Amino acid sequence: MEVLNSPQDFLYNLRTCSPSEARRMWKESIKQKWKHRCAYCGEKSEELSLDHIVPQAKGGNDHITNVCCACVKCNRDKAYEQMESWYFRQDFFTNARYDAIVAWQKQMTDKEVTLHKYKPRRNKVL
Repeated sequence: MEVLNSPQDFLYNLRTCSPSEARRMWKESIKQKWKHRCAYCGEKSEELSLDHIVPQAKGGNDHITNVCCACVKCNRDKAYEQMESWYFRQDFFTNARYDAIVAWQKQMTDKEVTLHKYKPRRNKVL
């Protein structure tokens, strides 16, 4: 079974692994799908981070279609800017990588996927 075949597989991993191990597997599978290369500049790096294509500060979520690999430099430089406005200004911009990012964002929109957003739990203090 591939780690990220479906949201059901991700939930299965949450049930069978510790939450931190399931999250580590989720992050690693994204890096593998991007072949351990930055989605923006294309550099191969061992120190990849995950970047929200639509920043959380601008309403982006943690769904896999909104998260891609980014080298630390690109992630830091992009910060909370919209991807297009930042990426089009970069010297390393290519249409092929831009198309790959857009395809990544649309990868699950063709399938009927029901995603539920749960509110974080809050401990009530009496």
